[in-house]
Amino acid sequence: MHTPAPLSFATAYYPDYYPESDWARDLGRIQASGLRAVRILEFGWSWYQPTPEAFNFDAMDRFLDLCTAHGLQVVIGTPTATPPPWFFQRYPDARLVNVDGRSCFRHRHMTCWNHPAARAEAFRTVETLATRYGGHPAVWGWQIDNEPNYAEELHGYYDFNPHALADGRRWLQAKYGSLDALNAAWFTAFWSQVYTDWAQVWATHLPVAQVNPQSALDFLRWRDANMAEFVQAQAALLRHCTAGQAIGVNIPETGAVFSVPIGQDYWAQAQGLDWVGTDLYAASGKRAQDLASLAFCCDLMRSVARDASLEGARFIIAESQGGPHYRAWHTGFAPETVEPDYLRQCAGVFRAHGAEQVWWFMWRPTPAGAEIGMNAVCDLAGDPTPYTQMVAEIAAAPAQFDAALDAYAARPVALLDYSRDTLLFNYLMEGNNQSLADAQNGVHGQLDALGYRVDFINDAALEGGAIPDAACLVLAETQLLSDAAQAHVREWVEADVRRTLVLGPSVGLLNEHGHLRAPRQQPLWQWLGVTPGHLVDTDFSVAIDGATITAFRQFRLPEGAVVREATPWQGESWPLVFTLPAARVTVYAYRWGLTRAVGQSTAIPAP
Repeated sequence: MHTPAPLSFATAYYPDYYPESDWARDLGRIQASGLRAVRILEFGWSWYQPTPEAFNFDAMDRFLDLCTAHGLQVVIGTPTATPPPWFFQRYPDARLVNVDGRSCFRHRHMTCWNHPAARAEAFRTVETLATRYGGHPAVWGWQIDNEPNYAEELHGYYDFNPHALADGRRWLQAKYGSLDALNAAWFTAFWSQVYTDWAQVWATHLPVAQVNPQSALDFLRWRDANMAEFVQAQAALLRHCTAGQAIGVNIPETGAVFSVPIGQDYWAQAQGLDWVGTDLYAASGKRAQDLASLAFCCDLMRSVARDASLEGARFIIAESQGGPHYRAWHTGFAPETVEPDYLRQCAGVFRAHGAEQVWWFMWRPTPAGAEIGMNAVCDLAGDPTPYTQMVAEIAAAPAQFDAALDAYAARPVALLDYSRDTLLFNYLMEGNNQSLADAQNGVHGQLDALGYRVDFINDAALEGGAIPDAACLVLAETQLLSDAAQAHVREWVEADVRRTLVLGPSVGLLNEHGHLRAPRQQPLWQWLGVTPGHLVDTDFSVAIDGATITAFRQFRLPEGAVVREATPWQGESWPLVFTLPAARVTVYAYRWGLTRAVGQSTAIPAP
């Protein structure tokens, strides 16, 4: 585990939202609270470029001078999440388009950045901004966009903009090389979908699961890669214009359910960056569950930062609630009015799981706008609250959390595979990834309870054979797995007698293109002598450890297998958990993995 720098704190502050007469007072209070930096302007495009031809940085210059005077560092956000009205007046065809041909008029992240002229306009703005402040003494770093994604819409299924589809076809040509290879990967013989011209692809037959799930899988993969390319292109531009300032991105850990429809491949977006931030809001009123969720998200995003470069990137909590909402109505977003000490609990989890900075969101709530009255450290007038005092107390003694960091870092490591391809394909086939989210969180909770430190790996680590050393590797729901990746998993566990492997019920049942495979075509199961069979998920339930499991996979076992949990079904006893001692492998047959409801199962061996 990368040793993070000493813990420090910051906040989000938006000078374009408040009277200039408040700036000096607010910055003085931020500095007095022990916060070291402010993040600004990720949504401020129209503040300094009110028209296409006019840039006016006078107010921003004055604000940065005040930050320098108060000893505060600044992180400037590039503004591409929210282009101003003049932008879409000039480029009306530069909006995302959904599968039904509807242009996107969402609140933000509504732009198709494959539109050449619109992209050039946006990059001109970023270049102008970065050139002006790339050497400013107050500017510590840059945040690319904010939470880069497709429209923040669960069922939007963007981007069918013609410019985007043209780039998508070029991506497919580079991936497959020929239409013959694409037709084979997509199994286009089914329903007479064989393509004979690249112009037909994603034009005559839409890339949706009901038409061709393999085509839709590649469409989702391309969207991920396309969004990551936009991030990387901004990073390259910022490096060209700035003088050694830290460049990063704020990627909210939106989870297995939401990250797929909005196109967020965490690992791809983070590549080559200096810091990786994430948004973590958890205030449901279920305290233990909220803190466990924060621990899961931190381990996941810390692992993303670890893999951003050979040296690893800084891991930062770029947003977390700094207090309650100031509203007169219910909200489903972090709805609980948390007590001030909850901020200390959150900071403790963040630090224990590897964060080196925490940016409280935000300093003052806004009196209007889409995020009216959203959670903040101060009240609407900018005056202190009990949360302001708590933030100051936490910032005054950051070392209080380091013992937990050291203890967690010293634990034996369990690797948990975070299979993006599985999330994409499962989303297409089921329409929702809640089952996989429950499995991921449940397995993480089991590993933590057993005393492991959890590090995540992604599909690329398995495919490339770059699996780190660890005590345990868990493939909970890695459904899509190539032969090469399966060989690398076997090589990993056989290379060291101290290593163990845990497999879920659906590992490797599909190849890398999303084709089902018979048991004899699945190298891992062939190696183990295990034959996976049918999924039993109809009118069935079994109570185990105080929870109900409603589905399991049938397995036929070889000699020497040790059954640790079993259930009767149609006159036979079927294993729910079994081990293969000679191979140091444990298999569990629950379809949904270890949900949060499942107690201390025997599916995962203790370290």
